[in-house]
Amino acid sequence: MALPSYLSIPTLISIIYLCIPSSSSQTPLTLSLTQHLPPETNHLPWPQTINFLASSSITRAHRLKNPNHNSSSTIQTPLFPHSYGGYSISLSFGTPPQKLSFLMDTGSSLVWFPCTHRYKCYDCGFTNKINTPKFIPNLSSSAKIIRCNNKQCRWVFGSSETVPCKGDENCPAYMLQYGSGSTSGIVLSETLDLPQGDVKDFCVGCSIESSQQPSGIAGFGRGPSSLPDQLGLKKFSYCLVSHRFDDAPVSSELVLVRNSSNSTAGSTGISYTMFQKNPVNSSSAFQDYYYVNLRKITVGGRTVKIPYAFLVPGTDGNGGTIIDSGTTFTVMDNLPYDLVAKEFENQMSNYTRAVDVESESGLRPCFNIGGKPVEFPELTFHFKGGAKLPLPLADYFSFAGDYGVLCMTIVSFNSIGSNSSSGPSIIIGNYQQQDIYLEYDLENERLGFKKQICK
Repeated sequence: MALPSYLSIPTLISIIYLCIPSSSSQTPLTLSLTQHLPPETNHLPWPQTINFLASSSITRAHRLKNPNHNSSSTIQTPLFPHSYGGYSISLSFGTPPQKLSFLMDTGSSLVWFPCTHRYKCYDCGFTNKINTPKFIPNLSSSAKIIRCNNKQCRWVFGSSETVPCKGDENCPAYMLQYGSGSTSGIVLSETLDLPQGDVKDFCVGCSIESSQQPSGIAGFGRGPSSLPDQLGLKKFSYCLVSHRFDDAPVSSELVLVRNSSNSTAGSTGISYTMFQKNPVNSSSAFQDYYYVNLRKITVGGRTVKIPYAFLVPGTDGNGGTIIDSGTTFTVMDNLPYDLVAKEFENQMSNYTRAVDVESESGLRPCFNIGGKPVEFPELTFHFKGGAKLPLPLADYFSFAGDYGVLCMTIVSFNSIGSNSSSGPSIIIGNYQQQDIYLEYDLENERLGFKKQICK
């Protein structure tokens, strides 16, 4: 299949597609979920590795809070694949199947891969020097370009009157912005090859050019183009293995359930809280996010007095709490972050601050603990309905043994110098999801969780 030549200069239009799979399965599907750490950080001191991940988390948060803002960003972020310190899965598309790696991202919806021999990724670090794995449409007999007169193209722009094309023309190209870069190309109708059988007419992005975004993304958000929506999933669940800063080849399981009569492993003893929708109009990108009903945060049993407007989105759509697998460290607006940090400082005042490490790592507060026994206040998220999640210690403090220092692994959005109050105020990242079983119950619109050692 030959692709149109105009793709080298894609139209700057964000795109969302809806596609109905032609096959179904009654058995849960289990995929391997692997953590990736930037290769560039393998030989760096601990503070610099942490600083990379903190910087990426903040940059990612900037895009989540401003999804429709396309101005050139002055935010600097390290250049490496899976730059949010994320987790990936392998998927196979085409006839015959071509296997590629995708970052699992609950903060976006479109599934896309690097595509064609002409694929270029600019400012992509070490990947500029190696051959990035790509999907080759010409090698697939099932690849089809979506046309303008296909109703899926109309869904991209909201109505037939706003589609900037006519008749049998190709549906316009897309450009998607992420925290660490962007990608652009066209959307194909393709076959997704799964162990339980093929899913035909799956809508997937064929990206021709990217910037600082070298690998594909599997969108697990709430939008209609997401992998869960296209597969008709009733729920999906995962338990993230702990971050290892040596890029160790460890993995856990991502379980996809397409029949409500099936339940995922580890479902005993789960606490649930309902998802909520952002109150702004349905066309907003905020509708892709998994908002949760966070009601309060406690440190050592003491309530951190965070104003309600930061915990729950207001009528203007701003504020509230989302859970995001693509962000590494939890990111908070300045006020809630300062309140949480101050409470830890108060309760750990018998330890001296490691201000030099704070400056190098970008984390705060950091404490010099040396060989002393340490008493840690417990960080707990409390949700509407009484559900609460006490985090494992390793989820909110990182220990640098060579330095004898502990640092809180939550960062402030405003540390980049922005005073923006738009979008979610608290973004719960994957670092705070380690060793916790998480169940996205899409059928009942709720999030389930419990502490569990992930393997």
